[in-house]
Amino acid sequence: MSIKECIFRPKNHFALKKGWINDPNGLVWFQGKYHLYFQCNPYSNNWDKMHWGHATSNDLIHWDECPPVLIPDEVYEDYDKGGCFSGSVVVSDNKIYAFYTAVALVDGVVLQRQCMAYSNDGYNFTKYEKNPVIESIGIDFRDPKVIFYDGYWQMVVGGSDGAACDLKSHGRIYLFHSKDLFNWTYSGILYEAKDGEGTMFECPDIFEIDGKWVITASPMNRTDFLPTIYMVGDINFKNCIFYHDCTKTLDFGPHYYASQVYKDKFDRAVSMAWIGGWEWMPWIKDHGPSAENGYRGIMSYPRLINMDGNNLKMQPYRQDLEEKSIEYSHKSKVSDRVICNLLDEMCDYIYIQGNIKRDKNSTELNFIIFDSEENKIIIKLDFLFGNIITDFSEADEHIKSGIRIYKADIQENLDIDFDIIKDGNVLEVYLFEGKYNFTSMIYPRDGKIGIGIKVKDALVTYKFNNISE
Repeated sequence: MSIKECIFRPKNHFALKKGWINDPNGLVWFQGKYHLYFQCNPYSNNWDKMHWGHATSNDLIHWDECPPVLIPDEVYEDYDKGGCFSGSVVVSDNKIYAFYTAVALVDGVVLQRQCMAYSNDGYNFTKYEKNPVIESIGIDFRDPKVIFYDGYWQMVVGGSDGAACDLKSHGRIYLFHSKDLFNWTYSGILYEAKDGEGTMFECPDIFEIDGKWVITASPMNRTDFLPTIYMVGDINFKNCIFYHDCTKTLDFGPHYYASQVYKDKFDRAVSMAWIGGWEWMPWIKDHGPSAENGYRGIMSYPRLINMDGNNLKMQPYRQDLEEKSIEYSHKSKVSDRVICNLLDEMCDYIYIQGNIKRDKNSTELNFIIFDSEENKIIIKLDFLFGNIITDFSEADEHIKSGIRIYKADIQENLDIDFDIIKDGNVLEVYLFEGKYNFTSMIYPRDGKIGIGIKVKDALVTYKFNNISE
């Protein structure tokens, strides 16, 4: 099957023509283009010896694939089960500096150490001759994210007080600082997981937005199965203290992992993540028929983010800077316990944006994503008890699983703003202005789906625009 013939290949989500993708490793506007870096295996659609892939874009939606920029060819990263692991990039003095975890087998021990490379053009990188810049301090010690704050470059690195595979371990986020990007000083442990919060924090991120400091991470072996969490609070960098207010989830779907926040050319905060996850390893069944087309793993649609109190909201990226009033083209009502189809026909590409107004007596609203009577995903908003419930029990064979319940502060919400994107084998749903989001791979029959809504105990009205028309 050719790339053109694959009905599941997305149009507006980046995927390699051939090969494996996982974590995003950096996104910068540099010399007139966006440069996206990411984990990849360019030779196979299986996770293997890691490289850094590269793509460029003018708008964050349409991408040109470029040759890999980091190849594991140094002794400190030349290992079949290692290589150039995840990290981040920053721009300083008109150069891109890439920080990554080099993984190698040294005297029978697997070492994860932080290294650096730099580039004048974003395409060709030179590895620092004195790598590694930070030696290993634990079995699991990876994924450096670098920012500049208060006169210093600050780096967070994911880790553990034991080993990620040991369920008694607790994830850690370490903090380092530097004046020059080359020489780093250990600051301390910025956060350590409590019981049940995860045995290792992968792909940590740290950023300030709307007066709040936010730490995000993808925890391994978290008991509530959340693939990516965010923690809100304040940070004292000098004394390495995180004043933790609350922990929430960026996305309650199964496939939004390793989220990283960057700035677009307008200085707006933008998040991208890997649409994948490690729940299915090593069988990788969630990637379904895309493997037949020679690729596995996809980058998420870019998301604009902002804070509303202690809630991080995410909405689909747009180029325009001004807020515009929305004139909805489709309007109707839904009666109690009747399924209403939003679209006139089954579609392979969908981008709809809308609003539902519910009566205060309505106790439940269901979004039903279906390709037939047999195959469907249900996202249930339980207004009576304040839950969002995802039901994969009748999903397609590649993602079929069970029911999960997430607490959500939605009891008093009478307005439900939503965006739904279906692009190839990607489904992204944004609810309540992006306060609650859902991302999943899907494999519908013939590549097409319909979208229905069903309510309980009261009539609701809805309106939406089909942006994909």
